[in-house]
Amino acid sequence: MDSLHSVGFYASAAVAVVAALLVAVLPGRGTRALALFVAGVGIGGIDLALSAGFAAGVVVLTFAGCAALIARHDYRSFDFTTTFGWRQLGAVAAGALLLGLAYAAYRGSFSHVTFNGGALGTAAVGRLLFAHDAVATDAVAVLCLIALAALTVTWRLRERGER
Repeated sequence: MDSLHSVGFYASAAVAVVAALLVAVLPGRGTRALALFVAGVGIGGIDLALSAGFAAGVVVLTFAGCAALIARHDYRSFDFTTTFGWRQLGAVAAGALLLGLAYAAYRGSFSHVTFNGGALGTAAVGRLLFAHDAVATDAVAVLCLIALAALTVTWRLRERGER
């Protein structure tokens, strides 16, 4: 990776991390939604630095949709009661996932893939993602799946409320 791509990658990563932390600590729905959208733009920038324009577009659109849902005036958060043990288990699992992703990032090497379909070709994006790092591909896929499930649930609840 040349120096320009490295600067873009690390700058986008910094924006994504700072914005994700702001999502957790900022008060108010509107500011959290804006921080969530900025985090999505940062993750999209990471994908662009890796020459995955299609994935960047999907990530930005997904985060924009989730931010729009959070910013709605009728958005209500749910306070699920969980025991201390489940929270600790979740924290340990999140730490293990972070260590796994850090290991994959440390051991991974940037691949050189020829793009036949341009920057937005799905075949080229698939080759790049699977040739570079399967763990990162799985993480993006899980993120997209969670976002689609949340959008589906919101859509169904909205339809049920209109009847």
